[in-house]
Amino acid sequence: MIQQPQPQPGQQQQQPQAENARQSHPDGVQPVDYAASYAALRSGNAPPAAPLPPPPASASPRDVAGYLVRLALGERKMMWRVGLAFVFMVVSKAAGLAGPLWLKCAVDRLAAGGGDALAGAVRAIVTYGLCAIVGNLAKELQHPTFTPVSQAVARRVSYHTFAHVLDLDISFHLDRKTGRLSRILERGTRSVQMLYRAVLFTFAPTAVELVFVIILLATVFSPVTAGLVAATFIGYVSWTLALTQAAVDVRRRVNVLDNLTTTKAVDALLNAETVALFGNRDLEVAAYDHYLRGYQEAAIQTERLAATLNAGQAVVLCVGLTLVLISAVVGTGAAPGARAAVVTPGDLVLLQGLLLQLWSPLQFLGWFYRELRQSLVDLEEFFDILRTRSQLPDGDTELPDAPPGLRNATAEAAEANGTRHADGASAALQHGSERAASHALASSSNGGGAEDAHSLAGLQVELEGVRFGYHRGREVLRGVSLSMPPGSSLAVVGGSGSGKSTVLKLLTRLYDATAGDIKINGVSVRELRRESLRSAVAVVPQDTVLFNDTVLQNIRYGRPEASDEEVLDAARMAHLHDAVMRMPDGYETLVGERGLKLSGGEKQRVAIARAFLRNPRLLVCDEATSALDSATEASIMASLAELAQGRTSVFVAHRLSTIRNCDRIVVLSAGKVAEEGSHEELMAAGGVYARMWEMQAAEAARGGSRRRGSQSTLGSDEEEGAGEEGPAGLVEPLPAISAPTMRSLPA
Repeated sequence: MIQQPQPQPGQQQQQPQAENARQSHPDGVQPVDYAASYAALRSGNAPPAAPLPPPPASASPRDVAGYLVRLALGERKMMWRVGLAFVFMVVSKAAGLAGPLWLKCAVDRLAAGGGDALAGAVRAIVTYGLCAIVGNLAKELQHPTFTPVSQAVARRVSYHTFAHVLDLDISFHLDRKTGRLSRILERGTRSVQMLYRAVLFTFAPTAVELVFVIILLATVFSPVTAGLVAATFIGYVSWTLALTQAAVDVRRRVNVLDNLTTTKAVDALLNAETVALFGNRDLEVAAYDHYLRGYQEAAIQTERLAATLNAGQAVVLCVGLTLVLISAVVGTGAAPGARAAVVTPGDLVLLQGLLLQLWSPLQFLGWFYRELRQSLVDLEEFFDILRTRSQLPDGDTELPDAPPGLRNATAEAAEANGTRHADGASAALQHGSERAASHALASSSNGGGAEDAHSLAGLQVELEGVRFGYHRGREVLRGVSLSMPPGSSLAVVGGSGSGKSTVLKLLTRLYDATAGDIKINGVSVRELRRESLRSAVAVVPQDTVLFNDTVLQNIRYGRPEASDEEVLDAARMAHLHDAVMRMPDGYETLVGERGLKLSGGEKQRVAIARAFLRNPRLLVCDEATSALDSATEASIMASLAELAQGRTSVFVAHRLSTIRNCDRIVVLSAGKVAEEGSHEELMAAGGVYARMWEMQAAEAARGGSRRRGSQSTLGSDEEEGAGEEGPAGLVEPLPAISAPTMRSLPA
């Protein structure tokens, strides 16, 4: 049960947070709960199983038609609905065409007169009414019958497209703007759905009805009448094709401007704080309006073309209808063998009814073609996205439990001792980590299982001559080689642009090295399944970006299946719990877009809480405490030191005092390893690291002197540091970050 923030005096007790969350969504739609989503995912409940067919090479009508057929075939359990919807469509059109025939019969009976003329006319009209009822019912049943199919296809397209985009490498996302990408995906999915509906409910019915009408006219009247109807249709289609092609180019321009407008709006809204701080509201609105004006002009041009198209279509239909009626009246429409110019009133009613019944579908056919062309334009970029392949193809190897040299030793030790404790010692000794060995042996003698699991949890990491550059010809790393035994800690330091953060991105395979290799437990990261690798890693970034969700869900993101109590425990270890409980809604507080409602320190502690919750085998920290004050930094570094026990940990830090107790420290300079060793070894060498340490110590001393001068009431020298014991005034004395011997934490 999640604890609730205590009400202030005079305030009413808050309702339970879960109830508050429900009340905050009056539409009845509940927000995503990661724990429930994870449970559904693991139970196999529901993600659309059938994959998407390969996207076509182009967005031509033929290729798109084939793609839509392959999409529909993926919903095999629903194919009966497609067949039934087609049956309803045929029944609807047949009943609709039968109606005018019965109306003709009624009119002719009345015109002929006679004793039973009235009764016969009534029977014909009743039958006409029944045909109308059957036709309309069949027409209305098409939609609920086929809608589950179109919605299932739309969901499958959206699901797999979203998964595909998230699976693409980070370079793809950095090269594209979020607003533009979201609009392309939205228009593509909508176009697929629209085409299904248009084909089944507009094009197919109109084509069937046109064939029926031409056959009926040729039978009841003559081929001349049927030919005039066909000529009218050909003229209608020709005019539509001519005008629609011009509209396609305008549609492309509309799409480009729509993408730019959305991108600009999203960019400004995501950076609303920066806009406000620089007072550039009017500048952003003017930039937004620049694209709006272009969109306005293109939209007006589109409407003009549409009006011209509709007017031309109406003229063609009116002229065609007039010619057909004249042909019937003057006798050119008489059936073969009949007397010329013998046209009954019922014939005119039939002819008028059939043509008017065909008029409306033909108008929709024009709309269908316009939408078809626009949808094909929308699908061009959509298919481009689907054809894009990640530059980091996924491997097929699971992450091994241990490096290759340790696996046989693990089995032998377990068989000989009946436990895994001795194995931890042998593994650590084999890889040169004496502290890890002593910890494992101590754990074995104490009979501690949990801590021993920690000693075995760390990953062996090796960088072998790694070279990498974000841009061709500009290398950031130039032949970096590193080795981290399981359970060891490594710090990477250096100046700006030296490649510190790049090393972390390569470890987590956000990028691949352009030369050399990175191995985890003896396996190249290129061969590992990304999910297998990343599930063993926790990253605490320098700039934490949160989802616009609750604090609880943002922490739970580190391990979606975690219980509420586990989330709260992680928050306590990250020294976040008390701050959350002071928030108005506690753990149900929404953090805002990208977490902007939280302070920088609070966001960083959320990231650290995620790492605690994830329980990783490899802990990666990139300036993990850069936004924290000294006292909080000291307490969190102590917690991170506890978390790092037995796990391999990599720290990138600017403040050297925070990483002085790591097993090894690597100094990068110009993309190469300039120095490597422990803190004591590097200080004794008097090289780059020693100069950096002395520079920070001098800066801290000057800062401490200024503080003492401005706050003379302190009356204490406790803020002063001394030599290699730590740059003065940087932070409070910190614990060792080495693993796994964390129990005695040096000052």
